[in-house]
Amino acid sequence: MKMRKGKLALLTVLGLLASSSLALAQDSRGDEHRDHAMSGTPASTPSHDPAHSHDDMVAPKTPTLLTGYGKGGFAITAAVPAAQAFFSNGLELGAAFAHKASIEAMTEAVRLDPACAMCLWGQALVSGPTINYGKDDKERVPLLKMAQQARSMAAKGGSARESDLTKALALRYLPGGKPIDHDRAYAAAMQKLATAYPADNEIAVLAADAMMVASFGKSDDDFDHPQMEQVVALLEGVLARDPDHTPAIHFYIHAEEALDHPEKAEPFANRLAGLAPRASHLVHMPSHTFYWLGRYQDAADTNWRAVEIGKDNAKRLGLEGPMGVWGLPYHAHNVIFGLGGAMMAGDSRMALNLAGPLVEKSSQDEKAGPASQLLAAAGYFAMARFEDPARVLALPEPKLPYLKAARHYARGEALLWLRDVPGAQAELAAIPEKIAEKAERENRAAEQMLGITRKVLTGRIAMIEGRFADAAKAFGEAADIEETRDFRYFSDPPAFWYPVRRDVAAALLAAGDAAGARLAASASLKLRPRDPVALALLERAEAAVKPIR
Repeated sequence: MKMRKGKLALLTVLGLLASSSLALAQDSRGDEHRDHAMSGTPASTPSHDPAHSHDDMVAPKTPTLLTGYGKGGFAITAAVPAAQAFFSNGLELGAAFAHKASIEAMTEAVRLDPACAMCLWGQALVSGPTINYGKDDKERVPLLKMAQQARSMAAKGGSARESDLTKALALRYLPGGKPIDHDRAYAAAMQKLATAYPADNEIAVLAADAMMVASFGKSDDDFDHPQMEQVVALLEGVLARDPDHTPAIHFYIHAEEALDHPEKAEPFANRLAGLAPRASHLVHMPSHTFYWLGRYQDAADTNWRAVEIGKDNAKRLGLEGPMGVWGLPYHAHNVIFGLGGAMMAGDSRMALNLAGPLVEKSSQDEKAGPASQLLAAAGYFAMARFEDPARVLALPEPKLPYLKAARHYARGEALLWLRDVPGAQAELAAIPEKIAEKAERENRAAEQMLGITRKVLTGRIAMIEGRFADAAKAFGEAADIEETRDFRYFSDPPAFWYPVRRDVAAALLAAGDAAGARLAASASLKLRPRDPVALALLERAEAAVKPIR
């Protein structure tokens, strides 16, 4: 899931391949202002599709304090020490996006100390919306009751700080109007509290989180740019006081990615995994910085570690069989982000190790939306890039239409490796020009992918046949689709694994147009910095351009 200009693709995946179906809850979100992972615009209605379930099952059967998830929590008015411990652990887990475990920890804190206002506040807080998904009116009803009760309890026996926090949270869950309006009211209240408590790291992070949740869908750019800059300022204050504050690092990475300044988060991204070694999502998070700085192998490696943590968690939780891990909400996002880094880095071994289970899982599913299918297509792209052509050609046909198209593309690439041009032309012809009758928000990027893969195969065929100008034209048309705003901001990492603009450079170089190739390679590097293929093409093009006399 990325949080760049048009969307929050975080975490680009909240369960992209959950349960028995491809479930998109990744980068792609939940109430009317949080669904822009699939599109550049807010959704019109809340979704209760299983794809948007955030019951991640990652909670111990017996209430347990979980370690290795980073920092969180603060001293509260509690008569039972264990309630304080579970409260703090609940905030740690919530900031690490271990959602279910966070709710269970807060629930245990309330059970241990029913008179603890902040324990009830914490339960209402972590059960609410996040930057990845929203909560509709119906879901907010019980949360309002919790928040109002916590406010009443804090007013009678809590500190001034506790009273302030509980009053603010109650604003988020008020009935009437749109949920986004209440999220904004809560964010405004938290921003005032951050000003009133200028040295309070926890309030600053809570305010930053609230402001990020409230910032999306507010403008044509899909997020409130000035407000995101205020988020950055709050978080930089926290990190100046505590450079190891894991919740602040988590949100800082997202905020700087949204503002197109991932380099500012790099020093903190470098240390995050070591600060929260058991938090799969926080171990993954640095890749949102590494990828956009051209550190593709680092992005691949950190997601590989996150995937392995997910596998361990699945075993611990008793999720059965090798496919059980797909029930964890961020596992698919980690796999797909790892694939994005590995393919750009040229790490064939890691790419194939990640792609195999993804292809196996997605090929078995009988129901999934276009966006879910598109993201799962990354497995087929990795197979096309690195697998033995014979194995690619032996892949069984999946049941879902956009995955069928991805398989045809992979088969076309495999056949071109074998120099079987007629076979590749047959696979090209099998990729439909369109699947949906209308390119709606939920299928727009998947429909665009059809065009990209068709044009790329057309260009590949032309290159083999020595028709370099035709190849450059086809690749250019594919690149134009890939570079549209809708497609570029659909997911993080990008849904098509490499910038096709570099193929334009290769075709122009083959055609003898070194100057044009240099321009195309430079344009490609603006899309993906430090891409080794584009860098090599640029070097060749510059060497071929005759010096001006």
